[in-house]
Amino acid sequence: MHLLVTPMRSRGIALDAQARRRYPAIKGNVMVNSSVCKELGRATNVARVEVGMPLDPDPLPPLLDATLAGMAVTGFVLSGIEYIEGCAYAQSWWCRIG
Repeated sequence: MHLLVTPMRSRGIALDAQARRRYPAIKGNVMVNSSVCKELGRATNVARVEVGMPLDPDPLPPLLDATLAGMAVTGFVLSGIEYIEGCAYAQSWWCRIG
């Protein structure tokens, strides 16, 4: 599903409303699939944002243990865990049609 995606945290720390508005939204295809995750050592829901060609790098780290945290008429929020340089951080993505 092609959406605008804005991360709501930076290395686990919540961004305030002004910082979220300043963050340039990423336009891409949001995919959620169940797969075995080596970081968690088990099967989990993994959300990804794909832009461009299939072999291009993703603009955001995958969201592990992705769950739907909230939904409204204008969009929804996916929450989960992201790994950056071997460290796990809480993360949420604000997803909306753009």
